[in-house]
Amino acid sequence: MKKRRPVVIAISLATIACMLAGCAKNGGSANTTTNTNDSEKTAITIMQSKTEANDGYKKAIAAYEKMHPGVTITLTAISGNDFSASLKAQMQSNPPTIFSCGSFQDLKDYGNMMADLSDMSILKHADKGTTDMFTKDGKVYAVPLYMEGYGFVINRQIFTDAGVSFDSMLTFDGMKKGFDTLKAKSSSGAMKAKYPNLQAVMEYSTKELWIAGDHDANVALTHDFSTATQAYNAKTLPGTGFAGYKTMVDFQAGFTANANDTAKLNSIDYTSEVENGLATERVAAIKQGDWVAPAVEAVDPNVLNKLDMLPYSVPGYSDGKYFTGVSGYWAINSKASEKQIKAAKDFIDWLYEDKEGQKIVVQDCKFIPPYDNFEGIKASDPLSQRLMDAISKGNTLNGFVYSGAPSTWSQQVVGVEVQKYLAGKETWDNVTKNSIAQWAELRQQQQGQ
Repeated sequence: MKKRRPVVIAISLATIACMLAGCAKNGGSANTTTNTNDSEKTAITIMQSKTEANDGYKKAIAAYEKMHPGVTITLTAISGNDFSASLKAQMQSNPPTIFSCGSFQDLKDYGNMMADLSDMSILKHADKGTTDMFTKDGKVYAVPLYMEGYGFVINRQIFTDAGVSFDSMLTFDGMKKGFDTLKAKSSSGAMKAKYPNLQAVMEYSTKELWIAGDHDANVALTHDFSTATQAYNAKTLPGTGFAGYKTMVDFQAGFTANANDTAKLNSIDYTSEVENGLATERVAAIKQGDWVAPAVEAVDPNVLNKLDMLPYSVPGYSDGKYFTGVSGYWAINSKASEKQIKAAKDFIDWLYEDKEGQKIVVQDCKFIPPYDNFEGIKASDPLSQRLMDAISKGNTLNGFVYSGAPSTWSQQVVGVEVQKYLAGKETWDNVTKNSIAQWAELRQQQQGQ
């Protein structure tokens, strides 16, 4: 998922709810809040890190407050890079009622402040494997918030105009052949008239350590572990998948404008890759996920409509498969009052069980639902829909095993090792050896063994 620039947004939606409930022409008086004593209202707060979903959350909260005039909800959103530190500080002063989390470290850090959510009705629609990370002593302390997935996001129209069909690129060999074709036609000038900005087939922003250190490293980890829980419990890393990891790093680097000087990729950031790359048709492909849709749409909605997503095909391993998984969870503050905890549970259940809430989750928040009760609801962007289709057909592998790695390993160890490799300062053999050694060392330090 994208680690974003610092953004802080805090919004109270009582006014919006009033407008929707009491002022709109089609609003019935039965739904107004005029007869509710403000002092009797239950106030809850939400703190989450998905800033691009704010408009969707606003819509959901306004709808919920309209139907539940006794509840007011305040939303705070902080960008991914700054969320962890901000949440820790907030927990010390004014803890939110509902907060998002996503790693084993969160359970370790906030376990004593997480309410048991085992009685929530939405859990009957969740796969048990998605709740393992936050299950302890038979109790569930966080419920899935959203799924994400990644593969190779492509401008399908550019490839079509180069004579390459989407279906021909569903395996690694087919994808490489298609990328080679586009590279040759672009180099010859054949694409210039229609796509004057096109500079290269791909961009690969390895300045962002999570690009190669989380998502690409996941290739190596899924050879050894099927779940993040297994990875978290592993004292050592067998490292049987590092050959496939290298293949994918080399593949991506080789189709960039810096293919002959890959050290330069370490200065390419996410904005250059997405907003100034894919969205401007400077490149035709990036290794990313459904989360790029809002950013591309903000630059050029027409480009978003041209996009599709190819599988993350590793030759002989994951051909035709997309890497997907739950990357966000909801937790509820156990220190809140009983009324607040109940209101928080009711809101989350409504969000994922009520048809209006479900539509907002998929179409406004642009989330891939982590539950099995969203029948008939289509995504509002082609990337999310491609992943929803892949999930329904079983064409997926666990894309978030890396969340069970020792803290800092995936980015500060392997992400940095890949940077050294691309800069010509490290062999892949040493990347492999160092990554395996650091896994054991960090695990021993962090578990105090």
